[in-house]
Amino acid sequence: MIKINSIIHFIVKRMWLKYSLMIVFFTFLFLFAQKPLTPTRTYCGEYIKVSKMGFVLFCDSYQYIYLTSKPSLLLDSNFVAVRQNRPLYIYAAHVIGLPVKFIIDEIITTDFFKSMGGEKHLYQKSINDKLISSPFLKIYHIDDHKNLVIELLPFYIAFIFLNFIILLFSLCLFEKLLIQLKTERFVIHFLSLFIVCSGIVKAFFFSAHEQMFVFFTPICISSIIYLFLNNRIKQTQLLLISFGMGILCLAYGSFILYFPCLGIAYLIRQKSIRITTVLIKDLLPSAILFVIPTFSWIFVCTHYSGHYFNGEVSTFREFIWIKDALSIGFFHFLYVCLDFTFRFLNTVMLTLIPFFTAVYLLHKKNKNYSTEVEQKEYFQFLKWMFVLFFLFFLVLGYYNFRLTYTCVPILLIFISLEIQHLLNNNLIDRNKLYKRFRTLSIIWIIWSVFKYGPFPFQ
Repeated sequence: MIKINSIIHFIVKRMWLKYSLMIVFFTFLFLFAQKPLTPTRTYCGEYIKVSKMGFVLFCDSYQYIYLTSKPSLLLDSNFVAVRQNRPLYIYAAHVIGLPVKFIIDEIITTDFFKSMGGEKHLYQKSINDKLISSPFLKIYHIDDHKNLVIELLPFYIAFIFLNFIILLFSLCLFEKLLIQLKTERFVIHFLSLFIVCSGIVKAFFFSAHEQMFVFFTPICISSIIYLFLNNRIKQTQLLLISFGMGILCLAYGSFILYFPCLGIAYLIRQKSIRITTVLIKDLLPSAILFVIPTFSWIFVCTHYSGHYFNGEVSTFREFIWIKDALSIGFFHFLYVCLDFTFRFLNTVMLTLIPFFTAVYLLHKKNKNYSTEVEQKEYFQFLKWMFVLFFLFFLVLGYYNFRLTYTCVPILLIFISLEIQHLLNNNLIDRNKLYKRFRTLSIIWIIWSVFKYGPFPFQ
Protein backbone atom coordinates (compact mmCIF):
# COMPACT_ATOMS: atom_id res chain seq x y z
CA MET A 1 0.00 0.00 0.00
CA ILE A 2 2.87 2.36 0.84
CA LYS A 3 4.49 1.60 -2.53
CA ILE A 4 1.26 2.37 -4.40
CA ASN A 5 0.89 5.68 -2.54
CA SER A 6 4.51 6.54 -3.34
CA ILE A 7 3.96 5.83 -7.05
CA ILE A 8 0.79 7.96 -7.11
CA HIS A 9 2.62 10.79 -5.32
CA PHE A 10 5.50 10.53 -7.82
CA ILE A 11 3.12 10.76 -10.80
CA VAL A 12 1.03 13.61 -9.37
CA LYS A 13 4.12 15.72 -8.70
CA ARG A 14 5.25 15.42 -12.32
CA MET A 15 2.77 17.24 -14.50
CA TRP A 16 4.01 15.96 -17.84
CA LEU A 17 3.82 12.34 -16.68
CA LYS A 18 0.46 12.73 -14.95
CA TYR A 19 -1.24 14.35 -17.90
CA SER A 20 0.46 12.07 -20.42
CA LEU A 21 -1.08 9.08 -18.64
CA MET A 22 -4.45 10.83 -18.51
CA ILE A 23 -4.36 11.53 -22.25
CA VAL A 24 -3.43 7.92 -23.06
CA PHE A 25 -6.12 6.59 -20.71
CA PHE A 26 -9.01 8.73 -21.95
CA THR A 27 -8.18 8.53 -25.65
CA PHE A 28 -8.07 4.74 -25.23
CA LEU A 29 -11.50 4.80 -23.58
CA PHE A 30 -12.86 6.91 -26.44
CA LEU A 31 -12.00 4.09 -28.86
CA PHE A 32 -14.87 2.13 -27.26
CA ALA A 33 -17.41 4.92 -27.81
CA GLN A 34 -20.45 4.39 -30.03
CA LYS A 35 -19.80 4.45 -33.75
CA PRO A 36 -21.96 6.61 -36.04
CA LEU A 37 -25.35 5.06 -36.70
CA THR A 38 -26.12 7.35 -39.62
CA PRO A 39 -24.87 6.99 -43.20
CA THR A 40 -21.31 8.20 -43.80
CA ARG A 41 -22.34 11.23 -45.85
CA THR A 42 -24.31 12.80 -42.99
CA TYR A 43 -21.12 13.63 -41.09
CA CYS A 44 -17.76 14.91 -42.26
CA GLY A 45 -15.52 11.92 -41.70
CA GLU A 46 -15.12 8.19 -41.85
CA TYR A 47 -15.40 5.59 -39.10
CA ILE A 48 -12.16 3.62 -38.88
CA LYS A 49 -12.71 0.24 -37.26
CA VAL A 50 -9.83 -1.30 -35.29
CA SER A 51 -10.90 -4.77 -34.07
CA LYS A 52 -13.81 -4.10 -31.67
CA MET A 53 -12.78 -0.45 -31.30
CA GLY A 54 -12.81 2.50 -33.66
CA PHE A 55 -12.76 6.25 -34.20
CA VAL A 56 -13.95 8.87 -36.66
CA LEU A 57 -11.29 10.24 -39.00
CA PHE A 58 -12.33 13.82 -39.77
CA CYS A 59 -12.62 14.52 -43.50
CA ASP A 60 -10.04 17.34 -43.54
CA SER A 61 -7.42 14.85 -42.37
CA TYR A 62 -6.76 13.65 -45.94
CA GLN A 63 -5.69 17.10 -47.11
CA TYR A 64 -3.59 17.83 -44.05
CA ILE A 65 -1.76 14.50 -44.23
CA TYR A 66 -1.06 14.72 -47.96
CA LEU A 67 0.19 18.32 -47.74
CA THR A 68 2.36 17.34 -44.77
CA SER A 69 3.94 14.55 -46.80
CA LYS A 70 4.76 17.11 -49.51
CA PRO A 71 4.83 20.57 -47.85
CA SER A 72 6.40 22.14 -50.95
CA LEU A 73 2.88 21.99 -52.44
CA LEU A 74 2.00 24.98 -50.25
CA LEU A 75 4.05 27.13 -52.63
CA ASP A 76 3.21 25.32 -55.86
CA SER A 77 2.00 27.70 -58.54
CA ASN A 78 0.10 25.01 -60.48
CA PHE A 79 -2.79 24.85 -58.02
CA VAL A 80 -4.07 26.38 -54.80
CA ALA A 81 -3.29 24.48 -51.57
CA VAL A 82 -6.45 24.78 -49.49
CA ARG A 83 -4.42 24.91 -46.26
CA GLN A 84 -1.94 27.49 -47.47
CA ASN A 85 -2.68 29.77 -44.51
CA ARG A 86 -1.69 27.07 -41.96
CA PRO A 87 2.00 26.46 -42.83
CA LEU A 88 3.30 26.19 -39.26
CA TYR A 89 0.93 23.36 -38.41
CA ILE A 90 1.80 21.47 -41.59
CA TYR A 91 5.57 21.98 -41.36
CA ALA A 92 5.59 21.00 -37.66
CA ALA A 93 3.85 17.72 -38.50
CA HIS A 94 6.27 17.23 -41.41
CA VAL A 95 9.30 17.55 -39.11
CA ILE A 96 7.79 15.05 -36.68
CA GLY A 97 6.80 12.74 -39.54
CA LEU A 98 10.26 12.43 -41.11
CA PRO A 99 11.81 10.25 -38.36
CA VAL A 100 8.56 8.27 -38.15
CA LYS A 101 8.81 7.65 -41.91
CA PHE A 102 12.42 6.50 -41.56
CA ILE A 103 11.45 4.00 -38.83
CA ILE A 104 8.46 2.65 -40.77
CA ASP A 105 10.52 2.31 -43.96
CA GLU A 106 13.11 0.32 -42.04
CA ILE A 107 10.51 -1.93 -40.37
CA ILE A 108 8.57 -2.86 -43.52
CA THR A 109 11.71 -4.13 -45.25
CA THR A 110 12.56 -6.62 -42.49
CA ASP A 111 11.90 -10.33 -42.84
CA PHE A 112 10.15 -10.33 -39.46
CA PHE A 113 7.56 -7.82 -40.72
CA LYS A 114 6.95 -9.92 -43.83
CA SER A 115 6.72 -13.15 -41.85
CA MET A 116 4.07 -11.57 -39.60
CA GLY A 117 1.96 -10.79 -42.66
CA GLY A 118 2.38 -7.02 -42.35
CA GLU A 119 2.41 -6.51 -46.09
CA LYS A 120 -1.18 -7.60 -46.55
CA HIS A 121 -2.28 -4.75 -44.23
CA LEU A 122 -0.12 -2.02 -45.75
CA TYR A 123 -0.45 -3.01 -49.39
CA GLN A 124 -4.20 -3.29 -49.78
CA LYS A 125 -5.30 -2.16 -53.24
CA SER A 126 -8.82 -1.40 -52.02
CA ILE A 127 -7.56 1.13 -49.45
CA ASN A 128 -5.16 2.71 -51.91
CA ASP A 129 -7.95 3.04 -54.52
CA LYS A 130 -10.21 4.52 -51.87
CA LEU A 131 -7.63 7.18 -51.03
CA ILE A 132 -7.02 7.99 -54.69
CA SER A 133 -10.76 8.42 -55.30
CA SER A 134 -11.20 10.66 -52.23
CA PRO A 135 -12.70 14.04 -53.24
CA PHE A 136 -10.36 15.66 -50.73
CA LEU A 137 -7.27 14.34 -52.56
CA LYS A 138 -8.34 14.44 -56.21
CA ILE A 139 -7.25 18.06 -56.55
CA TYR A 140 -3.64 16.98 -55.97
CA HIS A 141 -3.50 14.66 -59.03
CA ILE A 142 -2.43 11.57 -57.11
CA ASP A 143 -3.26 8.90 -59.70
CA ASP A 144 0.40 8.05 -60.28
CA HIS A 145 1.07 7.09 -56.64
CA LYS A 146 1.71 3.38 -56.15
CA ASN A 147 0.87 3.10 -52.46
CA LEU A 148 -0.63 6.06 -50.64
CA VAL A 149 -0.95 4.11 -47.39
CA ILE A 150 2.84 3.79 -47.09
CA GLU A 151 3.33 7.42 -48.10
CA LEU A 152 0.75 8.93 -45.76
CA LEU A 153 0.87 6.67 -42.68
CA PRO A 154 4.03 8.24 -41.12
CA PHE A 155 2.55 11.71 -41.38
CA TYR A 156 -0.80 10.60 -39.97
CA ILE A 157 1.12 9.23 -36.96
CA ALA A 158 2.94 12.59 -36.80
CA PHE A 159 -0.39 14.39 -36.42
CA ILE A 160 -1.38 12.09 -33.55
CA PHE A 161 1.92 12.95 -31.86
CA LEU A 162 1.25 16.64 -32.51
CA ASN A 163 -2.26 16.38 -31.05
CA PHE A 164 -0.77 14.67 -28.00
CA ILE A 165 1.88 17.39 -27.56
CA ILE A 166 -0.57 20.30 -27.92
CA LEU A 167 -3.04 18.70 -25.50
CA LEU A 168 -0.25 17.93 -23.01
CA PHE A 169 1.05 21.51 -23.17
CA SER A 170 -2.50 22.81 -22.66
CA LEU A 171 -3.04 20.71 -19.52
CA CYS A 172 0.37 21.55 -18.03
CA LEU A 173 -0.07 25.26 -18.72
CA PHE A 174 -3.59 25.12 -17.28
CA GLU A 175 -2.29 23.61 -14.03
CA LYS A 176 0.60 26.08 -13.82
CA LEU A 177 -1.79 29.00 -14.22
CA LEU A 178 -4.20 27.69 -11.58
CA ILE A 179 -1.32 27.03 -9.16
CA GLN A 180 -0.29 30.68 -9.60
CA LEU A 181 -3.89 31.57 -8.79
CA LYS A 182 -3.47 29.51 -5.58
CA THR A 183 -6.00 26.87 -6.59
CA GLU A 184 -5.80 23.58 -4.70
CA ARG A 185 -4.60 20.60 -6.67
CA PHE A 186 -7.74 18.47 -6.32
CA VAL A 187 -9.76 21.33 -7.83
CA ILE A 188 -7.27 21.57 -10.71
CA HIS A 189 -7.49 17.84 -11.39
CA PHE A 190 -11.28 17.98 -11.44
CA LEU A 191 -11.41 20.92 -13.85
CA SER A 192 -8.75 19.34 -16.10
CA LEU A 193 -11.20 16.54 -16.84
CA PHE A 194 -13.32 18.97 -18.87
CA ILE A 195 -10.33 19.40 -21.17
CA VAL A 196 -8.78 15.95 -21.46
CA CYS A 197 -12.08 14.04 -21.28
CA SER A 198 -14.14 16.23 -23.58
CA GLY A 199 -16.08 15.95 -26.81
CA ILE A 200 -13.30 17.81 -28.64
CA VAL A 201 -10.70 15.19 -27.72
CA LYS A 202 -13.18 12.42 -28.44
CA ALA A 203 -14.03 13.75 -31.91
CA PHE A 204 -10.64 15.02 -33.10
CA PHE A 205 -7.70 13.41 -31.28
CA PHE A 206 -7.32 10.67 -33.90
CA SER A 207 -7.66 13.09 -36.82
CA ALA A 208 -5.18 15.35 -38.56
CA HIS A 209 -6.76 18.60 -37.42
CA GLU A 210 -5.91 21.67 -35.34
CA GLN A 211 -8.69 21.26 -32.79
CA MET A 212 -6.39 20.63 -29.82
CA PHE A 213 -5.57 24.34 -30.16
CA VAL A 214 -9.12 24.96 -28.90
CA PHE A 215 -7.65 24.43 -25.42
CA PHE A 216 -4.14 25.76 -25.91
CA THR A 217 -5.12 29.13 -27.43
CA PRO A 218 -7.23 30.57 -24.56
CA ILE A 219 -5.06 28.98 -21.85
CA CYS A 220 -1.87 30.34 -23.42
CA ILE A 221 -3.28 33.86 -23.87
CA SER A 222 -4.77 34.01 -20.35
CA SER A 223 -1.47 32.75 -18.85
CA ILE A 224 0.56 35.41 -20.64
CA ILE A 225 -1.81 38.18 -19.58
CA TYR A 226 -1.74 36.96 -15.96
CA LEU A 227 2.04 37.34 -15.95
CA PHE A 228 1.74 40.75 -17.65
CA LEU A 229 -0.80 42.11 -15.15
CA ASN A 230 1.37 40.95 -12.26
CA ASN A 231 4.51 42.57 -13.72
CA ARG A 232 6.28 39.25 -14.28
CA ILE A 233 7.07 39.98 -17.93
CA LYS A 234 9.66 42.54 -18.98
CA GLN A 235 9.05 44.73 -22.00
CA THR A 236 11.64 42.92 -24.12
CA GLN A 237 10.06 39.57 -23.16
CA LEU A 238 6.62 40.90 -24.13
CA LEU A 239 7.95 41.84 -27.57
CA LEU A 240 9.33 38.32 -28.08
CA ILE A 241 6.05 36.80 -26.86
CA SER A 242 4.06 38.99 -29.27
CA PHE A 243 6.25 37.85 -32.15
CA GLY A 244 5.85 34.22 -31.03
CA MET A 245 2.07 34.56 -30.86
CA GLY A 246 2.16 36.05 -34.35
CA ILE A 247 3.99 32.94 -35.53
CA LEU A 248 1.33 30.75 -33.89
CA CYS A 249 -1.30 32.54 -36.01
CA LEU A 250 0.20 30.52 -38.88
CA ALA A 251 -0.94 27.36 -37.09
CA TYR A 252 -4.38 28.38 -35.81
CA GLY A 253 -6.38 31.49 -36.63
CA SER A 254 -7.79 32.13 -33.14
CA PHE A 255 -4.35 33.23 -31.93
CA ILE A 256 -5.27 36.54 -33.56
CA LEU A 257 -7.21 37.24 -30.34
CA TYR A 258 -3.94 37.58 -28.42
CA PHE A 259 -3.40 41.19 -29.43
CA PRO A 260 -6.92 42.43 -28.53
CA CYS A 261 -6.47 40.65 -25.18
CA LEU A 262 -3.16 42.43 -24.68
CA GLY A 263 -4.89 45.73 -25.46
CA ILE A 264 -7.58 44.96 -22.86
CA ALA A 265 -4.86 44.16 -20.31
CA TYR A 266 -3.19 47.54 -20.94
CA LEU A 267 -6.52 49.33 -20.44
CA ILE A 268 -7.16 47.44 -17.20
CA ARG A 269 -3.69 48.21 -15.91
CA GLN A 270 -4.03 51.92 -16.64
CA LYS A 271 -7.53 51.81 -15.03
CA SER A 272 -9.02 53.77 -17.90
CA ILE A 273 -10.50 53.07 -21.34
CA ARG A 274 -8.89 56.17 -22.83
CA ILE A 275 -6.73 55.53 -25.90
CA THR A 276 -3.74 57.76 -25.19
CA THR A 277 -0.56 58.36 -27.18
CA VAL A 278 1.36 56.63 -24.40
CA LEU A 279 -0.84 53.53 -24.81
CA ILE A 280 -0.36 53.53 -28.59
CA LYS A 281 3.39 53.97 -28.14
CA ASP A 282 3.48 51.00 -25.74
CA LEU A 283 1.39 48.73 -27.97
CA LEU A 284 2.78 49.65 -31.39
CA PRO A 285 6.05 47.63 -31.22
CA SER A 286 4.14 44.52 -30.10
CA ALA A 287 1.56 45.09 -32.84
CA ILE A 288 4.22 45.31 -35.55
CA LEU A 289 6.00 42.17 -34.33
CA PHE A 290 2.68 40.36 -34.03
CA VAL A 291 1.67 40.90 -37.69
CA ILE A 292 5.14 40.39 -39.24
CA PRO A 293 4.88 36.54 -39.48
CA THR A 294 1.50 36.60 -41.26
CA PHE A 295 2.41 39.38 -43.70
CA SER A 296 5.78 37.74 -44.36
CA TRP A 297 4.10 34.43 -45.20
CA ILE A 298 1.57 36.17 -47.47
CA PHE A 299 4.49 37.82 -49.29
CA VAL A 300 6.32 34.47 -49.64
CA CYS A 301 3.18 32.77 -50.98
CA THR A 302 2.46 35.56 -53.46
CA HIS A 303 6.08 35.70 -54.61
CA TYR A 304 6.61 31.96 -55.14
CA SER A 305 3.15 30.58 -55.94
CA GLY A 306 1.53 33.70 -57.35
CA HIS A 307 -1.35 33.65 -54.84
CA TYR A 308 -2.31 33.47 -51.17
CA PHE A 309 -5.34 31.37 -50.25
CA ASN A 310 -7.21 31.57 -46.97
CA GLY A 311 -9.92 28.90 -46.91
CA GLU A 312 -11.71 30.40 -43.91
CA VAL A 313 -12.27 33.64 -45.86
CA SER A 314 -12.60 32.33 -49.43
CA THR A 315 -14.66 29.20 -48.76
CA PHE A 316 -16.52 29.81 -45.50
CA ARG A 317 -16.66 33.62 -45.84
CA GLU A 318 -15.76 34.10 -42.19
CA PHE A 319 -16.35 37.75 -41.22
CA ILE A 320 -16.65 38.58 -44.95
CA TRP A 321 -20.29 37.45 -44.75
CA ILE A 322 -21.11 40.90 -43.35
CA LYS A 323 -19.96 42.59 -46.57
CA ASP A 324 -21.65 39.89 -48.68
CA ALA A 325 -24.99 40.30 -46.90
CA LEU A 326 -24.92 44.12 -46.96
CA SER A 327 -24.18 44.07 -50.69
CA ILE A 328 -27.58 42.38 -51.23
CA GLY A 329 -29.53 44.69 -48.94
CA PHE A 330 -29.95 45.84 -45.35
CA PHE A 331 -32.99 43.63 -44.65
CA HIS A 332 -31.15 40.63 -46.04
CA PHE A 333 -28.28 41.51 -43.70
CA LEU A 334 -30.68 41.55 -40.72
CA TYR A 335 -32.12 38.18 -41.78
CA VAL A 336 -28.63 36.65 -42.03
CA CYS A 337 -27.66 38.14 -38.64
CA LEU A 338 -30.72 36.57 -37.03
CA ASP A 339 -30.08 33.22 -38.69
CA PHE A 340 -26.41 33.19 -37.70
CA THR A 341 -27.24 34.24 -34.13
CA PHE A 342 -29.59 31.27 -33.70
CA ARG A 343 -26.97 28.93 -35.17
CA PHE A 344 -24.36 30.25 -32.76
CA LEU A 345 -26.69 30.02 -29.76
CA ASN A 346 -27.33 26.39 -30.65
CA THR A 347 -23.61 25.67 -30.22
CA VAL A 348 -23.64 27.70 -27.00
CA MET A 349 -26.40 25.47 -25.62
CA LEU A 350 -24.27 22.40 -26.37
CA THR A 351 -21.04 23.73 -24.90
CA LEU A 352 -21.15 26.80 -22.66
CA ILE A 353 -24.44 26.80 -20.73
CA PRO A 354 -23.44 24.17 -18.08
CA PHE A 355 -20.13 25.95 -17.37
CA PHE A 356 -21.68 29.42 -17.44
CA THR A 357 -24.36 28.24 -15.00
CA ALA A 358 -21.65 26.93 -12.65
CA VAL A 359 -19.84 30.30 -12.78
CA TYR A 360 -23.08 32.17 -12.04
CA LEU A 361 -24.06 29.99 -9.06
CA LEU A 362 -20.58 30.07 -7.55
CA HIS A 363 -20.27 33.82 -8.02
CA LYS A 364 -23.69 34.34 -6.44
CA LYS A 365 -22.52 32.46 -3.38
CA ASN A 366 -19.30 34.48 -3.28
CA LYS A 367 -20.70 37.96 -3.95
CA ASN A 368 -20.56 39.13 -0.31
CA TYR A 369 -16.86 38.30 0.00
CA SER A 370 -14.15 40.44 -1.55
CA THR A 371 -11.66 39.00 -4.02
CA GLU A 372 -7.95 39.08 -3.22
CA VAL A 373 -6.39 42.36 -4.39
CA GLU A 374 -3.81 40.69 -6.66
CA GLN A 375 -6.56 38.77 -8.46
CA LYS A 376 -9.00 41.64 -8.99
CA GLU A 377 -7.38 42.94 -12.17
CA TYR A 378 -7.05 39.43 -13.59
CA PHE A 379 -10.67 38.62 -12.73
CA GLN A 380 -11.73 41.78 -14.53
CA PHE A 381 -9.59 40.84 -17.53
CA LEU A 382 -11.10 37.33 -17.71
CA LYS A 383 -14.58 38.84 -17.95
CA TRP A 384 -13.58 41.00 -20.92
CA MET A 385 -11.60 38.14 -22.46
CA PHE A 386 -14.69 35.93 -22.36
CA VAL A 387 -16.80 38.69 -23.95
CA LEU A 388 -14.17 39.14 -26.67
CA PHE A 389 -13.97 35.41 -27.48
CA PHE A 390 -17.77 35.08 -27.35
CA LEU A 391 -18.32 37.99 -29.77
CA PHE A 392 -15.50 36.81 -32.03
CA PHE A 393 -17.13 33.43 -32.56
CA LEU A 394 -20.60 35.02 -32.79
CA VAL A 395 -19.57 37.30 -35.68
CA LEU A 396 -17.44 34.59 -37.35
CA GLY A 397 -20.21 33.36 -39.64
CA TYR A 398 -19.25 29.69 -39.32
CA TYR A 399 -20.64 27.82 -36.33
CA ASN A 400 -19.72 24.51 -34.78
CA PHE A 401 -19.49 23.21 -31.21
CA ARG A 402 -15.73 22.79 -31.52
CA LEU A 403 -15.19 26.51 -32.06
CA THR A 404 -17.50 27.62 -29.27
CA TYR A 405 -15.71 25.21 -26.91
CA THR A 406 -12.73 27.60 -27.11
CA CYS A 407 -14.56 29.70 -24.48
CA VAL A 408 -14.76 26.77 -22.03
CA PRO A 409 -11.17 27.02 -20.67
CA ILE A 410 -11.86 30.68 -19.77
CA LEU A 411 -14.96 29.61 -17.83
CA LEU A 412 -12.95 26.86 -16.13
CA ILE A 413 -10.50 29.49 -14.87
CA PHE A 414 -13.47 31.50 -13.55
CA ILE A 415 -14.78 28.38 -11.81
CA SER A 416 -11.38 27.69 -10.22
CA LEU A 417 -11.25 31.24 -8.80
CA GLU A 418 -14.77 31.00 -7.42
CA ILE A 419 -14.28 27.55 -5.86
CA GLN A 420 -11.00 28.55 -4.27
CA HIS A 421 -12.62 31.68 -2.89
CA LEU A 422 -15.31 29.54 -1.25
CA LEU A 423 -12.63 27.33 0.27
CA ASN A 424 -10.58 30.28 1.52
CA ASN A 425 -13.61 31.79 3.24
CA ASN A 426 -14.75 28.43 4.70
CA LEU A 427 -18.03 28.66 2.84
CA ILE A 428 -17.78 25.04 1.79
CA ASP A 429 -16.39 21.96 3.48
CA ARG A 430 -13.19 20.78 1.76
CA ASN A 431 -13.80 17.07 2.39
CA LYS A 432 -17.39 17.22 1.15
CA LEU A 433 -16.29 19.10 -1.93
CA TYR A 434 -13.60 16.51 -2.65
CA LYS A 435 -16.17 13.68 -2.43
CA ARG A 436 -18.60 15.56 -4.69
CA PHE A 437 -15.86 16.12 -7.24
CA ARG A 438 -14.97 12.46 -7.18
CA THR A 439 -18.60 11.49 -7.85
CA LEU A 440 -19.02 14.14 -10.56
CA SER A 441 -15.76 13.01 -12.19
CA ILE A 442 -17.04 9.45 -12.52
CA ILE A 443 -20.36 10.66 -13.94
CA TRP A 444 -18.62 12.98 -16.43
CA ILE A 445 -16.21 10.27 -17.62
CA ILE A 446 -18.96 7.69 -18.14
CA TRP A 447 -21.19 10.21 -19.90
CA SER A 448 -18.35 11.51 -22.13
CA VAL A 449 -17.29 8.03 -23.22
CA PHE A 450 -20.66 6.39 -23.77
CA LYS A 451 -22.81 9.25 -25.06
CA TYR A 452 -23.52 9.21 -28.78
CA GLY A 453 -21.09 11.42 -30.68
CA PRO A 454 -20.09 14.12 -31.14
CA PHE A 455 -19.56 13.57 -34.84
CA PRO A 456 -18.50 16.76 -36.65
CA PHE A 457 -21.12 18.25 -38.98
CA GLN A 458 -23.65 15.54 -38.22
